[in-house]
Amino acid sequence: MLVLNFSRTASLSTLAATLFVTSTLANAQSVTGTIDASITLEATCSVGGIEGTGVDFGSLAFGSHSALFDQVDTEVAGGSGITVLCSPGVAPTFTLVEGGNDGDAAPATHAMQNTEGGTFVGYTLYTDAARTDLLALNGDIVLDPFTNTAQTISLYGRAFGSPGNLPAGTYEDTLQVQLAW
Repeated sequence: MLVLNFSRTASLSTLAATLFVTSTLANAQSVTGTIDASITLEATCSVGGIEGTGVDFGSLAFGSHSALFDQVDTEVAGGSGITVLCSPGVAPTFTLVEGGNDGDAAPATHAMQNTEGGTFVGYTLYTDAARTDLLALNGDIVLDPFTNTAQTISLYGRAFGSPGNLPAGTYEDTLQVQLAW
């Protein structure tokens, strides 16, 4: 008989626990809501995939020639041009600000100075392969408003020699340029 009482007590305890859990679940409360997500994107441009200041826009490498050369042509970045990618809707302006030796080898706009000092080789930039459209100091190239593809700025250079007047050596200059939007 003692076993019967224990079973009856165990069954009542299980039933009571089940009723307690059921009533607790029936009385459970919840809170619902939202999580906000946001990001702010600023209009920007990159040159050759790089953003910011101090970006290398390319090079104007005229190569090696006789000191008796008359003129030699080249293109910025070896002919591939300057690759620009901007946010959709941005219409940037490329500006040739200045060179380090502008006016030192007239009639050319810019001048590369001999690294040994004293002498200059003049050169000028153009916006066309025929080298008829001069890109003057503070001259601008306005790009089309961007959609989703990169645009290329093609610049062409011409260096002017002075046969019999230029010593052999390395001549260099640095042009300051800006892309603004």
